[in-house]
Amino acid sequence: MKYSRFEALVLVVGVGAVAGSILFSFDGVPVAEEVFAQVLLLGVLLGAVHWGRSGGSLAALAAAALYIVMRLPLVLSAQGLSLDIATLVIVRILTYGLIGIVGGELCTRIKYIFARLERSSSIDDWSQVYNQRFILRTLTAAGGQYARYDTPYTVVLIKVAPAIMDGLRVSKQRSLVRGIASHIRGDIRLVDEAGRLEDGTFIAVLPHTPKAGGAVVAERLRAGVMRVLGAREESVTATLLGAPEDSQELDVLRESLGSGEPSQASASFS
Repeated sequence: MKYSRFEALVLVVGVGAVAGSILFSFDGVPVAEEVFAQVLLLGVLLGAVHWGRSGGSLAALAAAALYIVMRLPLVLSAQGLSLDIATLVIVRILTYGLIGIVGGELCTRIKYIFARLERSSSIDDWSQVYNQRFILRTLTAAGGQYARYDTPYTVVLIKVAPAIMDGLRVSKQRSLVRGIASHIRGDIRLVDEAGRLEDGTFIAVLPHTPKAGGAVVAERLRAGVMRVLGAREESVTATLLGAPEDSQELDVLRESLGSGEPSQASASFS
């Protein structure tokens, strides 16, 4: 099963579950606030399955804030905050958090599990994200979309200084590589693709993303990788390439990946 089909299936099941809950969970006329709370649940689910842990967390936070604001008039009324209302609010917040954060993390992992089951040759063994072959196909598809429809896309290349790995046991190197990959995978949207090239460079392909938006992601990923490694700034560099600004450089990158040569970085953050 492709992840896009899994995403559609989860959303269809979610809509059905929420609709059924609204129809059958209330006695008499449904409480408007709780109907809206169920709709917010769908928003959190969408954030989790489409954008992963980061998007799910933001959606959960927004839903919890909206629900609290919606319930404030009842809390501030003459009746005050009863045990039943307090329990209801806490359960709602925990539910949003569970679906947004835990669900988003699970969806991120499921995406790569599907890839390993269906296209085992597309996964890098050390990092468990996509390998150079799959990333090349992704870049080719993104370039085709840009050529036909002027759809922008951005590529972020994260390179770690070789000295970081020097002298470490193979098992420790593999653990660090997997830790970096896990961070990058969890810090981008599920519609984005994370990979590791044959020369050890990590790459994130961000479809439908202009270069200005990609710059924010690039700096965030670089800072996160530095935290994972406990490394200094000069040990981790991030290179940003975006269409249409860097179309020629992106063509060169695609050609280098197709020939198996190490990718060359330009315009890096440091």
